[in-house]
Amino acid sequence: LCIRSHSSLSKPPIQFSFVPPKLPVELEQYGHLLVEYVSSMCMAFNIQAMTCITTLESYHSMDKLEMQREFLTIDADRQRQITYLTSELLKASHRFNLQGAIEFICERIKSRSSSSASHSSPISTNVIDKPMHMLLNDHEFYHELSQAVLLNQIVFNDIQRSMMGLYHSLSTYFHSQQTSENIVIDARLLVPSEQFVIGVLFKRFNIPSIYIDKDGNIAMFPYNLKDISSG
Repeated sequence: LCIRSHSSLSKPPIQFSFVPPKLPVELEQYGHLLVEYVSSMCMAFNIQAMTCITTLESYHSMDKLEMQREFLTIDADRQRQITYLTSELLKASHRFNLQGAIEFICERIKSRSSSSASHSSPISTNVIDKPMHMLLNDHEFYHELSQAVLLNQIVFNDIQRSMMGLYHSLSTYFHSQQTSENIVIDARLLVPSEQFVIGVLFKRFNIPSIYIDKDGNIAMFPYNLKDISSG
């Protein structure tokens, strides 16, 4: 019997050799009984061992699941705290409205964005649009945005254009409409691509919002943004 263990380390494999002892002469006539006894004992041991292994595995799975739940709870609490602090900062700086929130987002992008980029937008940009251009050049965000656009069956170029021109577009709107806890995304004022872009940016940068549909009612945000991570 030879057991060989391979390791990723640059060491010779460990070899374990076992030579069973010779059966004593006086037991040779009972050899078949001894074989049956040893086989039965090994089988009983294996059954008990598998029971223990299965039990330990179930405990490990339960611990892992509990850890995942705890992590999700902690992460949700963290997101709530970030969102609360962000809204308080916007209120304190008198920017708790759509245009003010986009200004805040642009500042965050400029402070966090790196100079490296693998994607470039075909749309020309000026100084005021540079932060959105920088965000589109972020590898992670570009991938998440592409997935969200695909999921919601939207034309990607339309979303790019809305992002690049969003600040100018919002400057023409009346921005005092808001609640005490949320900035309003109003479908009566914003075209669908603008609604989508604002929803994406607000989720990415932890800004609280509510959605008003074309009938003036509070409604669920009409786009699925599960692929967009919060910063």
